[in-house]
Amino acid sequence: MIVSWLKWKLIIRWKNQWSNIRVFKNISIGKYLWLLALIRDVFNALLIFFGTYFFLKYTVFNNFFSNETIRQQIVTSIISRFFSIIKENYEILWSLVFLIIILFSIISGVSSSKWKLQSQDQDWLIINLKLSKFKSDIFLYLESIVWDTKEFIFNYIPLMLALGIITGVDYLSLITLIFLTLGLYLVLTFLISVFHNQYILLQNYGESFVFRILSNISFRGVTVYIAFHLGKVISPWVKNFPLTSNNVDYKVYNDWVEEGTNVTFEIFKSISAIFSYSYMPYNVLSNILLEGLNYYSILKILLFFGLIILSILLVSIWGKGRKDTHHSFNRLGPIGSLLARVIPGPSYTQVLVKHFYRTEYLRYRFPTILGPPVFWLLWGGILGILQTMNSTENIYFLVLSFYLFFLTHFYVHSIFTELTGIFSLDGEGKQVITYLLTGKSLWEVFKYKFHLFIITSLPLFIVMDIVFFTINKMDIVISISTLLLHTVVFLFLSTLLFLPSIFRPHFHYSNIEQLDEYADKKIISDVIQFSTVGLIIPILMMPTAFLLVGALSKLEYLTLQWGGIGAILSIIYGGLLLIIANHLYKMSNFDRINL
Repeated sequence: MIVSWLKWKLIIRWKNQWSNIRVFKNISIGKYLWLLALIRDVFNALLIFFGTYFFLKYTVFNNFFSNETIRQQIVTSIISRFFSIIKENYEILWSLVFLIIILFSIISGVSSSKWKLQSQDQDWLIINLKLSKFKSDIFLYLESIVWDTKEFIFNYIPLMLALGIITGVDYLSLITLIFLTLGLYLVLTFLISVFHNQYILLQNYGESFVFRILSNISFRGVTVYIAFHLGKVISPWVKNFPLTSNNVDYKVYNDWVEEGTNVTFEIFKSISAIFSYSYMPYNVLSNILLEGLNYYSILKILLFFGLIILSILLVSIWGKGRKDTHHSFNRLGPIGSLLARVIPGPSYTQVLVKHFYRTEYLRYRFPTILGPPVFWLLWGGILGILQTMNSTENIYFLVLSFYLFFLTHFYVHSIFTELTGIFSLDGEGKQVITYLLTGKSLWEVFKYKFHLFIITSLPLFIVMDIVFFTINKMDIVISISTLLLHTVVFLFLSTLLFLPSIFRPHFHYSNIEQLDEYADKKIISDVIQFSTVGLIIPILMMPTAFLLVGALSKLEYLTLQWGGIGAILSIIYGGLLLIIANHLYKMSNFDRINL
């Protein structure tokens, strides 16, 4: 029964993922669908295998990359030294691969738990297949786990095969380890799914909810503290950046690169002690490969899984018999409504924001609105770097430019991605029909969603800007200009994130967790992501590059970077909204949207 269920659900999920690509629309469900999927995955596996093999052969195990002559840039210098280390200790490579697999298991487990929480199939399984709740839970967990297992088979197994061949591991040991790793992956993913699900359900209870809030605030505080001090450590080195004029001494530049490499390795040396601990499961797997399976290795693996099972039992016992559902976010409704009135936007958002704070979707993911960890890491690091600098130095503005653009991108991208079921235009699902029946267009729905996103994310962003300016004792004119430009950049980059759901909406999804899986949306999203990081932001930072090489005076730079770039972005932002409005008005009928 479970095999038929999984096969049926996986076919539906794959069909939904690809059926909106024109090439795949006419493919019938059956053997041809699976054959096409298999060919695609096998081709991807071959690319990974040969890519990994030749990359390792011509980099890590190539003497050229250990040669001092290529150490002309900080990145290549760090890479070449890293290659030199792992060439002599290739077990590091295996530990790294196993660490990545374990992280993938954790991510898959969390994903499986979220899929179950949002699934609408449990009642169907209980009523139609006469399953108990326990068995239906297993069906729902396995549905997502098996879906991710194909990624393990076609991505990570070729990686291990290539690494095994290049490091000279005998074939029997390698094949045995691959099957062992696959088994451990499935068990670990399932246990993480159960633990995460039980832990998230505990948030329905008051003290658990408060504990999660305090722990997440503490975690972000520790992140800022560590990042701030790391920033202070590298600040003198960043301050001595030699490319701040047209006259560059090549020897000075090489010395600067070498110093940066040493600083980087000193930082990682202190961190690496944690990862090199022998009881870490990835090190245990590496030892099994190189030294063979023994009693101590088995004991360490059992201890690792025993701790996870114990955690599951403790969480289950804590939540057993509890029914006092806690709705702390209801108290935030009036605050949200106030922000909806203060921040310009549709009046209906005042109603929408109250619903937003009552949803289980937010309650299970609320740490996101406290700011993603990557934001706090960058914020603390940049704050620390600026401690030894002032606005009379050109390098100061290079660091500030990273704060202006890259920090903003990672902030809005992380929040939107984690809460895409709320902010994405097609997150409304089939309920969008209620807007159309009342005469509202999809443009109105977009305005509600965008306004809600601003209300949720912009206030914290502005508060942290003010704290940043205060700690760094920034000039009042630069502070105000930065705040205004930061807001414009925030609005522009946020709008880009909505584009996939605007131009390729999927209101017909069966589980809200699959919104990011649709191939057409994913293609657009990836293009926007790479374009933003690799093209748009570097272009926006070009005035800073001109300042560094002396092509602009300080006044000219401030006028162009803060005034000119802000004006250009505002115009592009306005034009982008007109394009979105025109497109959504045309889509606002039942014939144009797939329900």
